[in-house]
Order: sequence, then structure tokens, then C-alpha cells
Amino acid sequence: MLEALIHHRKQSAWEKEIHFKDIDNTRTENDLAVRWINYFGAEGFNDFYFYLLGINLQQIEKQLWRSDTRDHRIYNRFFQIGLYSAIKWFFLNSTVGYSSVVLNRIFSHKRSHEDKDAFHTKPIFETLEKSLDRRESISFNSYRIVEVNSDHEEEPDNPSGSHLIQFVDIIMGTFSQIYDNTSNQQGKKLCADAMLRCGLPKKIAGVNPNSRYYKKYALSFFPLAKISKKDFLGKTLQYFQASQFYSDRDMAYTAKGQMVLFST
Repeated sequence: MLEALIHHRKQSAWEKEIHFKDIDNTRTENDLAVRWINYFGAEGFNDFYFYLLGINLQQIEKQLWRSDTRDHRIYNRFFQIGLYSAIKWFFLNSTVGYSSVVLNRIFSHKRSHEDKDAFHTKPIFETLEKSLDRRESISFNSYRIVEVNSDHEEEPDNPSGSHLIQFVDIIMGTFSQIYDNTSNQQGKKLCADAMLRCGLPKKIAGVNPNSRYYKKYALSFFPLAKISKKDFLGKTLQYFQASQFYSDRDMAYTAKGQMVLFST
């Protein structure tokens, strides 16, 4: 995967950091973003797994939280839910058939943290606790999440992780453009058009065992209806999966003047 990302970066001649929010009309930058999207749609499922969890914060009663801990507690909770959901969907299930999963390291985009924020460890230990309660074999070789600078020219220890963070940012930003039509900038439209030509996100917005993306890519959104702080912290993942997670969303953006062709 990393070799493919760097190959496309060199082919595009865009060597600097790239993020979806900054894409405008720069030809080489746009070329890299579209190359990465085409790789994601045509080949990436052979090299990696991808799970996107989209959160509608307007459906969560944020005013019920203490303001000094609210944002990081919500973020950490969803990080843990996403981590555990990805492990279960991609590996620990009867379809795939793995009996145990070992995670070497977990990387995240480097950002500032409040003093009370336990992000670096809490999602891991909550996942371990959940797996023990359910007698599932999930283990970690490192009990601390590693934060990486997204700029590969500034990250001293894990520059390869920087490329991956930029890649994920482009994919997630493109999905946001398609679902919410967030921008009129040409570069972002080029990204959305490229993704739609691959048949995405439609091909992963559901469960289709005949799709080449099945058990490779997945996305879901949360919550379907407004949720209280009490339910958010107290309800089980099974409860949420049965009532609050969904993947069927209207797409506000459509590719104009083109026919979109794709296969499963």
C-alpha cells in the first residue's frame, strides 16, 4: 500500500503534504488526489481494510456534557466504537473465520489534547475489556496509540504513517463532498467525480457478499435519531447496531454530464 501511495505521489509530481480541505485548482495536487482515489477504488481492497464511521453531532445532546471534557470524551468513545466495530466486521466473524486478532500498533493524526484526555490509552483498554467480557480473542502488542504528524517532511519517527494519514484524509473528504456537497472548488469536484466513477460510496454503503469490497471496505453513520448522554455512555454496541447505525444516505453531490459505470 505504502509503495503504491508513494508511486502515485511521484507520478503526480506533488511532493508536499496534501489534505482535502486545501485542494483547489492546483493541477499536480489534484492529480495526486485523483490518483489515490482511483487506487482506492480499483486496487486498494487487495492491500488494506477501510472502515469509515461518520458521526452526526447534531443528533447528540452535547449540552448535557461538561464543556471541559465533552469533546474528547465523545471523540474517544467513537474511536473505541470504530476500532471494535472494524475488528469484528473484518476479522472476528463467521464469514471471515479468524479466531483471534493481534494489533501491533494503532496510529492517529497528531493533535492537541486537554490534560484530562485519555485518548492515547482509553480506547485500547475499553476494547480489551469488551473482548474479555465476550470471551473474544483480541490483544494488543502496544497499549498506547501513536500520534503521527501528517506532514511526512516533518514527522521524524513514522513518515510512512504520514502518507497514510493524508491518504485517508483524501478519501474521507471525498466521501463528505459526495454526501454533503461541501464545496464548489474544482479540485474537490474532480475527487468526487473520480470516486463516483468507481461506483463508490454506493458499493460499500450496504452488505453485498458478491461485491469485491465486501469485508474489505465498510462505512456506517451514527446516530439515526437524537441520542441522550445517558444512552450514549450506557447502551451496548449491540443496542446501537440494532437501532442507531445506518449506511443508507442520500448523496447531495452528483457528477454532472457523465455516465457512471462500475462493476461489483
